[in-house]
Amino acid sequence: MSKLNRKDILSAIDYADENGVFAKLNSIYEEVPSGRCSGCGKCCMESVGISMTEFLNIYKRLEESEKIRREVTPKIIDYYFLEFVKKNSCPFKRDDNTCSIYEVRPLNCRIYGNWKKIDYEANLKNILKRNEKFELELFDECKIMVNKEVSDFKIEYCNDFVPGAGYMSKEDRLALSDKVITLDSRILNSGTIDIEFKDRGIVEYFIESMIDIDMAFRIKTRVTKDEGDRKNAIPRLKKILLNVDSTIVSE
Repeated sequence: MSKLNRKDILSAIDYADENGVFAKLNSIYEEVPSGRCSGCGKCCMESVGISMTEFLNIYKRLEESEKIRREVTPKIIDYYFLEFVKKNSCPFKRDDNTCSIYEVRPLNCRIYGNWKKIDYEANLKNILKRNEKFELELFDECKIMVNKEVSDFKIEYCNDFVPGAGYMSKEDRLALSDKVITLDSRILNSGTIDIEFKDRGIVEYFIESMIDIDMAFRIKTRVTKDEGDRKNAIPRLKKILLNVDSTIVSE
């Protein structure tokens, strides 16, 4: 069963609503400088890192719209369980490059175009190094070789975005991130939800809200190694996770 269960998530959402946490999150978002995006969708190709507060804010949006929830959940499952096999776009990206959760999109999406190129390239270099290290560890521990389509993929710097008030400095970006992370401590201290504080991407948060994350990773390694397992397990997972709130998946 998922450790990040729906009951606790909804309790935490209620707390955030009643105590102005989401309102504060929105005020932080408003500090991000405006800009003009071409809408090409090339940046919408990752499970971007988000805070717990942002996850709760997005979860709330999906609770309010069954249509969006049923639209994105199969794509969340595909992204996570096929992550080492196939490069999928962000599950919240639609075919027309619009975002299904645009109004509640996380900070990392909002500031993407506002990076200075020198900062972006340096950060990308660090990410690629971390990915290479992870891939080596994955092979050593699980004997899994990540598909080259996935391992070689990178989001290039966007030259088309036009910032409205100049590019953000590294200090400004980190200051906004710190403000968002601080909101997590308010929710954790409320006792409404018990979750390990660690870096997660948006996909990982949602997978963890549906199924025990350790079990999910074991299934992920299995379907990565075996095409037959992929054909059987992925449709079954979608059927189960789309139709029940708290899920137990047997191995």
